[in-house]
Amino acid sequence: MERITSFVPSRGKGVTLSAIFLTCLLAGCKAPQIAETEYGKVKGAINTEQRTIEWRGIPYAEPPVGELRWQAPQPPQPWDKTQNATQFSKACPQLGSMYGPADDGFSQDLSLQDTFDLPIGQEDCLYLNIQRPLNLRKQLPVVVYLHGGSHVYGAGALYDGSQLTQQGVVFVTINYRLGLIGWLNHPALKTGENDPSESANFGTLDILQALTFIKSNIAAFGGNPDNITLMGQSAGASHVFSMMTSPLAHDLFQRAVMLSPGLLNQTPDTGLAYANGLLVALVIMHNLAEDEPSAAAFLAEQDAQWIKTFLYSMSSDTLITATSLVPSLRIAPAIFLDGQVQPADPYAAVASGQFNNVPVLMGITSEEGKLFTQNGMLVDSKQLWNLMQSFNPDEPASSAQTLEDIIAPELLPADRPQQGTCGAEDYVSGGYDDFANLCGALAPTAVFQYLQNDVLLPLLSTQQSQLYAYEWSWNQQPFPWNVIHGSVHAGDIGFMLGLFDTPIFNNGYSIANEPGRLDLSQAMQTALVNFAKNADPNHAALTDTWLPWSPLPASPKRLLFDADDQEKQVMMQFE
Repeated sequence: MERITSFVPSRGKGVTLSAIFLTCLLAGCKAPQIAETEYGKVKGAINTEQRTIEWRGIPYAEPPVGELRWQAPQPPQPWDKTQNATQFSKACPQLGSMYGPADDGFSQDLSLQDTFDLPIGQEDCLYLNIQRPLNLRKQLPVVVYLHGGSHVYGAGALYDGSQLTQQGVVFVTINYRLGLIGWLNHPALKTGENDPSESANFGTLDILQALTFIKSNIAAFGGNPDNITLMGQSAGASHVFSMMTSPLAHDLFQRAVMLSPGLLNQTPDTGLAYANGLLVALVIMHNLAEDEPSAAAFLAEQDAQWIKTFLYSMSSDTLITATSLVPSLRIAPAIFLDGQVQPADPYAAVASGQFNNVPVLMGITSEEGKLFTQNGMLVDSKQLWNLMQSFNPDEPASSAQTLEDIIAPELLPADRPQQGTCGAEDYVSGGYDDFANLCGALAPTAVFQYLQNDVLLPLLSTQQSQLYAYEWSWNQQPFPWNVIHGSVHAGDIGFMLGLFDTPIFNNGYSIANEPGRLDLSQAMQTALVNFAKNADPNHAALTDTWLPWSPLPASPKRLLFDADDQEKQVMMQFE
């Protein structure tokens, strides 16, 4: 994962690099890898191979530790000496998984399985990373990427934007507090004052603070503070929507990109129920009670100060471990509709025009649910990761992996149609495909389709004419991964960012499918860059005009992104 190279220009890149330094010398400018923020200078590094300048681990807030744990983020303290910004920070506290990094905050390889279901990361994690082209241009459009992970996994360092920077954008990733560290709604943590911390939306406030920092300082990195595109996938897309509806995010961004939004909002009551369940689990863990009823009775006898002290006394590792022991605690509710950081009814806010109304690009994958089919597999997450990492897509026969090794027998053959309606008396389970798409998976494709087709797109179309949608349908992986994953949730990220060396799905990227895969990826990247530049994703290589989404029958809906092994297949859909 180490991407930053030395300052010595490599053969073939020396002319460009020398020209930059010569231009700098003649103009009397500072070294291009040193940027001056309002808090102090930061020194990044030049990556000659990727033709970027990169800054890693820039603090955008004070470390939210100690008394600042469940508080709104505070601006960072200024620094006098130039701060080295060449190392990623650790990720925010989370359980290890294939959807997050190793404990260092950025690595992902076979050894990642050793961290599964163990606490990783640290609370001092509010940092961001910036990549820009290796030139001296200023006022470049900015893309800020919010990672997904069900609000409980992930890190900004996992996403490399160097392919996008070659087309003239500045790319930013951030860490934000996750899970119960980022969203914990309990009265014992409140003071009763009119303060954003009272919302319990600490992770949401982190994103607001990061955007405020970026708005104020991105010009120092060559970015245009008045042309910021906020982009996110899955839970990250739900944060993009939360920024669109938050009254505190006014003018912090000018475009929005949402890929496969899910887990959009929760009520404060849902958050309170979760917090009470967490407290019960912690009381039992610490032998203060034997079971749930006695733990609830014990807690009922404690006052707010005791509960607050008890929660603050826990290390983040202890808190995260508690979530691994109780299935209902694994996915903490997030983005509370508190009426201050978030409106009480975000859909009503959009319908009435009381939101940050910016052009929107929204995407979905054809088989979203195939990332959430663990309950239909014979293998656990660690075994699945091992199979993915040991598979050679260029020599699939050498791995000899079959569907029967991974998929539960009752879901085979995979293409067996489902009979009946989900939950109806005449329901008969179909094969793996319909299990993932219609019924059975932890989050079926149909849920994502409903949220976009029936909720978000119709709602936003009443207020915004620059509304573009796509569907990503690529499934050219070598067997059996074209069935197991196919057009999977998060599979489009690699195509949109040009990331084909990340471990999560590279078991599907072969030499055979490379021509069509790269052709499709380049078209998607350029569409994103054009949208970031001028709010219109169209360009000549799309081969079809990308029309804005319309709610009318037989009207423009989505641009289909697909490819065979040799070339892309792009077509506007009208149904």
